[in-house]
Amino acid sequence: MDNLSPPPKKIENPTTAPINADVVNLLKTQGKKKYPDDVTKAKERLLQVLKTAKVDPQTVIQAGKFAQAGLKNPQMYQLAIQNAIKAQLITPEMVKPGGIDYQLLAQGITAGKLTEELVKEGRF
Repeated sequence: MDNLSPPPKKIENPTTAPINADVVNLLKTQGKKKYPDDVTKAKERLLQVLKTAKVDPQTVIQAGKFAQAGLKNPQMYQLAIQNAIKAQLITPEMVKPGGIDYQLLAQGITAGKLTEELVKEGRF
């Protein structure tokens, strides 16, 4: 009986520590994404603008998808621009002449994604 070995030491798996922290954070936020203040402010501002202008959120979401397609396929760029103008989301003066306006596409994609999140949150 004197030859008993000490009890085994508990070995922590270093790869589970970040997972445990993620699980705790998920429980704190109840599964909702936590955004930086800038993103939250942008969503609030977008919500105000869309409600004030009485824009259908699905129109903005669709325009964002067209903008994303225009980013991936230059042939879709003109279609994305035409649809955004037709939906009165942009004016022809907002489009830079000659070539693809990547900044405008980025704005469209962002507006579409943020609007999609607002709809999922039930804010429309």
